[in-house]
Amino acid sequence: MKHVRYILRIAAMASVSCLAFPAFAASDSPAAGPEQSDDIVVTAQRREQKAQDVGIAISALGSAAIKNMNITDASDLTRAVPTLKMNSYSSSQVVFNIRGISQNDFGDQQEPPVAVYQDDSYGSSLNTSSFPTFDLQRVEVLRGPQGTLFGRNATGGAVQFISNKPKDQWGGYVSATTGSYGQIVTEGAITGPITDKLQFRLAGIRDRDHGYLQNILPGYANQGAANHWALRGMLAWQPSSDFNALLTLRYLRAPNERMAGIYTPASACPNAMNQGYFLGANETCSYWSGIGNPGPGTTATGYRNDKVMPQFGGSPWKTAAGDPGYVDRKLFSATLRLEGHLGIFDLVSITDFQHGSKYLTDDEDATPDQATTFSQGSSLYQGSEEVRVLAHFKRHELTVGAYGMIIEGRYYGSFGDPFYGYVPEANFTQKTQSFAFFAQDEWSLTDSVKLIGGLRYWHDHRIGAYNAYEPSTGVGIVFNQSQVGYSSFGTAQDATGLTVSPASATPSFSGVTARAEVEYKPSKDVMLYGSFNRGSKSGGFTFSLGTPFPGGEVSALNGTPYKPETLDAFEVGVKSTLTRGTTLNISAFYYNYQDYQAFAQYGSVQTVVNLHAHSKGIEAEFTTHPVRGLMLQLSSSLLNTKVFDVPLPDANATRVTHALPQAPGFSGSAVLRYEFPLLGGLGSFQADAQHSGGFCFTVLCAPVEQEAAYNIVNLRAGFTTGDGRIDFAAFVNNLNKEKYRIYAFDESLFGGNVAQAYGKPRTWGITATYHFGAQ
Repeated sequence: MKHVRYILRIAAMASVSCLAFPAFAASDSPAAGPEQSDDIVVTAQRREQKAQDVGIAISALGSAAIKNMNITDASDLTRAVPTLKMNSYSSSQVVFNIRGISQNDFGDQQEPPVAVYQDDSYGSSLNTSSFPTFDLQRVEVLRGPQGTLFGRNATGGAVQFISNKPKDQWGGYVSATTGSYGQIVTEGAITGPITDKLQFRLAGIRDRDHGYLQNILPGYANQGAANHWALRGMLAWQPSSDFNALLTLRYLRAPNERMAGIYTPASACPNAMNQGYFLGANETCSYWSGIGNPGPGTTATGYRNDKVMPQFGGSPWKTAAGDPGYVDRKLFSATLRLEGHLGIFDLVSITDFQHGSKYLTDDEDATPDQATTFSQGSSLYQGSEEVRVLAHFKRHELTVGAYGMIIEGRYYGSFGDPFYGYVPEANFTQKTQSFAFFAQDEWSLTDSVKLIGGLRYWHDHRIGAYNAYEPSTGVGIVFNQSQVGYSSFGTAQDATGLTVSPASATPSFSGVTARAEVEYKPSKDVMLYGSFNRGSKSGGFTFSLGTPFPGGEVSALNGTPYKPETLDAFEVGVKSTLTRGTTLNISAFYYNYQDYQAFAQYGSVQTVVNLHAHSKGIEAEFTTHPVRGLMLQLSSSLLNTKVFDVPLPDANATRVTHALPQAPGFSGSAVLRYEFPLLGGLGSFQADAQHSGGFCFTVLCAPVEQEAAYNIVNLRAGFTTGDGRIDFAAFVNNLNKEKYRIYAFDESLFGGNVAQAYGKPRTWGITATYHFGAQ
């Protein structure tokens, strides 16, 4: 019934849009073209423009680049964009980070500050924004606040995945890949006309393997094993030259996918600041003496195995998890896009419905002792309606619109320590009602000078309800619009010291974001720009999956709500086309962050604290095709970030200044591709490399959360037949077998361990693709 109720509600919003806009025009989706760096078309300003003509820092990858870089998952984008990072401990928990801006809270109710879109469908949850990528036309990564046209929480930027659209001629492809760890990936698409005014496209992917993380315990399967499939169906309808409708349906199923708990064991001990450091081989943690069973180099439970602990020379791609993790999830979405033309106006209506469900469980310490365990479940419904009017008159490109969204979610889970009898249970719900109005004008003062101004007003209303209980300590927490309170040792306590009340469970937030920019083109091949962008992210609740220990209930309850964050960004840049196919883009920026939402773990409780932060940086991208068949692409980024007054978990809550999470001082990438005639067809060779400087995974920056610099090299060789129908390719990823972590979380106070996940080791694969029909 809930599905029906949401669909009817969204259908009603769509019908209002249709009544308001009686005539619609053809789609604004750009046609595929040659993938020269100065020809890529993007919709970063909600209309077709060449990337080189947009005064925004954009990294755009066309379909050929996506294929050639073997991007099969949303997280693979980090190889192509130097300032794009990700934090991930499962396939359903991928947090994008742009220029150090991210939200590392692993609660499914949290909206990330890097907005992720599949076509026009916004993913409001970590679960709904991580998915396999297939049959894509292009990907756009917009760096910096997008507070006007992509205003929903896009403090750090936006990532758009744009799918291939239906065609009026029959065609498609089938593809198969096999490789390391028994990997078998099948993918395909078919498109064509149903009538002369109705076309369809159906695409899908199936991905399975045996897992790259070997479990050394007898009888246990490997972890890190993919097991999912996804479908996407599209219908495009043009009953007249002034009307276009596109319906997109998506479905993802991952049944018991062993992509959770991809942890390698490590022992850690709290230092004087109660932050974990890796234990030495002959060092015993005094913190756990008398509580656990520590020995030299062991976790709190006394576990040590040098074969699987990288700190003692063990393999980072082995685990000893006694309770192997898995994630079971389903995602469904339906998006209806209506477009039209009425006089000088282009009109767009986007109606979207999503439902996602997930259950995840894992063994956090990755040992047979199961010192720390984690489980998380959610069921989320989301509906939204966006209406945009675009007008071109004289020297103005005007966009105005309105946006409304409803999110309802039910969540549950536990972050516990069963070895010591601490097993909390948390259940909570959150409902969000949001609306926004926005406008942006691009005014061409002359042929070489353009002014851009935009405003967005947004308003959110949230309703939260939280209930958690831990039997061994008798700690219970209640937070809702009727009651706020707690119990210790099973006895209800008074409200002394509480700064939150039932009214805190129903907050409203609002704000205004803005964009002001000047663009100057001294010639057709050079554009200079300077901009101010204000982005904001709504406030909310930290609903911890662990309860506090007795004595910490008041601080935990008081820390449940957090305020909105605001980011003022100043940026200057140049985009230049040096010759046909050769571009050089440089941007420099300064960020001033107010009430930055910093996620941290204090003892057994997760929380978000509002802090002040600064960031500045320089980015450069260079692409050239110096001779026929040869392409070279270089990208680099310099960052300097600071988060002020970060409270550490020691008894005195010592305050320090740290860098933003996952914000390396220097990062860079390089791609070299050469295509040449071969056997009547086209051969190719490609090498790409990525360098990341050192960084911290969290704002607390415990020693165990500090990651050293690393380098990754990938190779690919391919052949395409002369008629373009068949592609063959062989690839090797992480050729140098670099050992680097994609996630690290300090649990030294919890179980004398670190929850850490390493990127995949060296992998190889071969793929074959057959194209049929119209190309």
